Amino acid sequence: MKQNSDEFIRKHFSDLDGRAFSRDYPVFTDFLDLNEQSILRKSEGSFKCHISLFGGYDGSERQMAAFLPSDAFFDIDFPYHVLKIEPAVQKFAEKLTHRDYLGSLMGLMIKRELMGDLIVKKDENYCILFCVERIAGFIAENLTKVRHTEVTVKALPKHDAKFSPDFREEDIIITSDRLDSFVAACAHSSRSAASSLIDSEKIFLNGKIVTSHKAVIKEGDIITVRGKGKLKVFDFNGETQKGRLKVKIGWYD
Repeated sequence: MKQNSDEFIRKHFSDLDGRAFSRDYPVFTDFLDLNEQSILRKSEGSFKCHISLFGGYDGSERQMAAFLPSDAFFDIDFPYHVLKIEPAVQKFAEKLTHRDYLGSLMGLMIKRELMGDLIVKKDENYCILFCVERIAGFIAENLTKVRHTEVTVKALPKHDAKFSPDFREEDIIITSDRLDSFVAACAHSSRSAASSLIDSEKIFLNGKIVTSHKAVIKEGDIITVRGKGKLKVFDFNGETQKGRLKVKIGWYD
């Protein structure tokens, strides 16, 4: 079943590539999840166009793809909007989570591929949403409540503001900078369990599926464990007395 689904996705990308090349004008996808991005990258060698990916900010998980028929279009603007969703009256508002915001948006019958990442700022109690241009107005008009809290929605300038997620920091100890050792420490599991995750293509390194257990992890890398979460490697902070590596990581909230 998955193989048929992947083949359908590959054909869709091929169609978009052909359309952009024949029209000599960029064609954009909606927001792609990590699996779709992986399929896109694996198919990239067969395309006539160049491929560019962006999700609204550095390190975004869900990204739009642009099929660019020539170098003249490399600075093209991606067709997304940025919306700020916040309680109408903060004093009486509930503390809203990622699940709360996404649930209310899905309740408007909006397809997931029309929305990119949601950045929830817990301390300030608001959410930043990236979405395709064509539904921004619909969301602004129809999203009036998240859980029991009345909210307002306003557009933000996507080029003038800096968007970054909050992190939950954690210090871990790893036996080596290999991917399998790193995943085991982050997931608080055994090396064999981590290897199983890698073999089943559930580990993404900087947005790409990685199947090599020996892949080297370095500062600045972003690792996603499908179904468990996403983290960023902040610092390697030296070694323990037993020669193990001390690493500071940040889980995306």
